[in-house]
Amino acid sequence: MSPSRDPLWEQHNDRRYRTPVDLSVSALEVKRVLVIGSCFSEGISPYLDRVIPGAAFDHILYNYAGELPDQPPRRLETYSFQLIILPLRTVMPEGLYFRLRYDQPESFAAAFDESVRRLVQLLAGALKYNEQSNLLTFVANFLTPQQNSLGRLLPRYDLRNPVYYMEKLNEILYQEVHKRSNAYCVDVNEISATFGRRLIQDDGLWLLSHGTYANDWDFEYDRDRVEPRAPFTEHHTFRTEEFILAVWSEVAAMYKTIRQVDQVKLVIVDLDDTVWRGVVAEDGIGNPALLEGWPFGLAEALSFLKRRGILLAIISKNDENRIVALWDQIFRGLLTLDDFAVRRINWHPKVENVEEVLREVNLLPRSVVFIDDNPIERVSIVQAFPEMRILGSHPYYIRRILLWAPETQVAHITAESAQRTEMVQAQVERERSRQQQSRPEFLASLEIKINIVTILETGHASFARCLELINKSNQFNTTGHRWTIEECAAFFAQGGRFHAFEVRDRFAAYGVVGVAIVLDATIKQFVMSCRVVGLDVEIAVIAWIASNSTGPTLSAALVETASNFLCRDLFHKCGFEHHGDAWTKRLGSALLRPLHNIQLEAA
Repeated sequence: MSPSRDPLWEQHNDRRYRTPVDLSVSALEVKRVLVIGSCFSEGISPYLDRVIPGAAFDHILYNYAGELPDQPPRRLETYSFQLIILPLRTVMPEGLYFRLRYDQPESFAAAFDESVRRLVQLLAGALKYNEQSNLLTFVANFLTPQQNSLGRLLPRYDLRNPVYYMEKLNEILYQEVHKRSNAYCVDVNEISATFGRRLIQDDGLWLLSHGTYANDWDFEYDRDRVEPRAPFTEHHTFRTEEFILAVWSEVAAMYKTIRQVDQVKLVIVDLDDTVWRGVVAEDGIGNPALLEGWPFGLAEALSFLKRRGILLAIISKNDENRIVALWDQIFRGLLTLDDFAVRRINWHPKVENVEEVLREVNLLPRSVVFIDDNPIERVSIVQAFPEMRILGSHPYYIRRILLWAPETQVAHITAESAQRTEMVQAQVERERSRQQQSRPEFLASLEIKINIVTILETGHASFARCLELINKSNQFNTTGHRWTIEECAAFFAQGGRFHAFEVRDRFAAYGVVGVAIVLDATIKQFVMSCRVVGLDVEIAVIAWIASNSTGPTLSAALVETASNFLCRDLFHKCGFEHHGDAWTKRLGSALLRPLHNIQLEAA
């Protein structure tokens, strides 16, 4: 379909192809970026604000010395992140490999070892500011050559092949970067491959260790030739500008995921002509194209989303018994009904079903993507839930949007996120039990156990889950403040503590479901997953904090946000009094504790 007929064609075929923007809601707040590296990094820096409007940059040339200034051009805290692009020519100088003999493979192995030594040293120097302040850092990998320079018929996976040599360097680079805190690799090599390496790279002209995009910087030296020629980039088709914009788009997408901006927590799908072709209840499953093509692609995408910790739900106008009977025949165990945390397969209006699902999983509409092939249904959902994101009109775009959009990606997959579907299913079962008993009977029957783990550094095994929880939770979040890793590191350095609490009951182990952020005798923030709201877990945790505090009083901060209505009475019901901007409690007074028995342990 041409751009004139499809308004989405352009954004799905330009620099945003790898980083779909269909689920984007909020503008990215980036003030200034630090760029470190050689001419590659210098050349791409001016394109930053075309991807992140309003963002400025500072560039530090970093070629051979492997040493940065003691201080960058501005204070480190003024930078949202830094991008490092190491010079391949320093890691693999031409003098290292030009005269190696093919019949002496051991010399290539020795050269590779030297490249690794250079790489590790160069990277360590470039990460100086990351080590000083935990500055969020992205490191670009190397562009690999388009072909084996020794010949296409020679061994592929051999260090004598420069393509493999650089692939192995990229592997070492990745390993070294991911040893560091708050540092990530940007796969610019695969971005080049997405466009087509011949449209990007300069290794058709320059030596292979130059390793950058096609440009004409040296053309001025060729103007006086006997036979004048046009610049290099006019002799072939190149898309280098689009590639540069795509690199910044990739970095922006990674930053958005790390900061958990507009994150998707639930994907709701229709069934007929959405998850499969046609109307199964009427047509049966004899259609050989029922799943082939985009339907199987969508089913696979849903399975990946579940592994990331995103919940899945079905809302479909259908006969549930018929769908349940046919499901295993359709998917043959590849996608099961149990992969969906909740489902509503009935003839009720979809708006009513969506309302029920949101209540059941305790999520706000803005955290949800709704997918339906029927434009009337999509309009009804938009009218009822304006903040909900809607897909379904373009079946050929949906898989890539779901898998590649930064809003559905995660920086870490924690144990809690990997088991989120099962936890929500256990929560639903728990709620059914609640309806059959009085509240005291129900709470007493749960056999709740809490384990409190104190975190004092970003390297703690549970820190990633805490950061995820703080930056995802909206309804039970006493201030709504979003934390960066840099802020956390500074907070711990001041003596601050994260008291993470794990909860289990007779239905399930929910993992880390909350964190109290405490400095001295002040609860700076209290965040808890909605999965355990109503179980008095928060009362038990605050009683424990009070019991382990020194001094005459314990203070707490509470800032009302548009979403945190669930916790606005938290400190009041725990016996705190409101004074000015803070809630305080005299520690000599009696502590409020849950009415039912909760076993609490602290590590």
